[in-house]
Amino acid sequence: MIFRQILISVIAFTLFASCRKGYKIQNNKVYYEYWNEASGQNQDVIKNADAESFQKLSFDCDCDFEFGKDKNHLYIDGIPIRKIDPNTFRFIGNYVFRDKDSSYFFGFYNDINNCSIKGVNPSKLKLISYPWSKEGKILIHGYDTLFLDDINTFVPIDENWGKTNQYVIYKSKKLNGADPNTFKIISSYAGSDKKHVYEFGKIKK
Repeated sequence: MIFRQILISVIAFTLFASCRKGYKIQNNKVYYEYWNEASGQNQDVIKNADAESFQKLSFDCDCDFEFGKDKNHLYIDGIPIRKIDPNTFRFIGNYVFRDKDSSYFFGFYNDINNCSIKGVNPSKLKLISYPWSKEGKILIHGYDTLFLDDINTFVPIDENWGKTNQYVIYKSKKLNGADPNTFKIISSYAGSDKKHVYEFGKIKK
């Protein structure tokens, strides 16, 4: 029994150790290696990547991304990221990054090439707690934004809900008419105050 457990542990460790993820330069080409449960270990060439100027990037963050750059592009997990300056790209915190012109949130997304936080000054952006941040009177949830005239009173409740003295906030939406003093969370998408139940930022009918 003990021998069987040891054998299973050795096999599991061997499989884990053989799973490679990251960039490799070979024959003047840049490759991205990754593991897929269906197909096993894979290696794809990154088309148009410049092997001569390519280098791996590392940031002191808990995000499980493999970053790289060449003279033209930033790469995340082997994908070239458009419109990001690779030479000024850096980590801010809570999955928020920036370059010289813009800020980006990579904590959740539908398209990794559409993660810019629009309409904010990256030099003035301030982190609150994941995934909340702010810039001036603009509240930011992930990469979506909301103007709040009383943003200095904003308090995050959890990752989806927050409130100010005047408003209850669901992600990047104000719950019109909701009472912040009596509001309570029901679930990640629902809440209630003394008058109504709300789902996905709207009064439940």
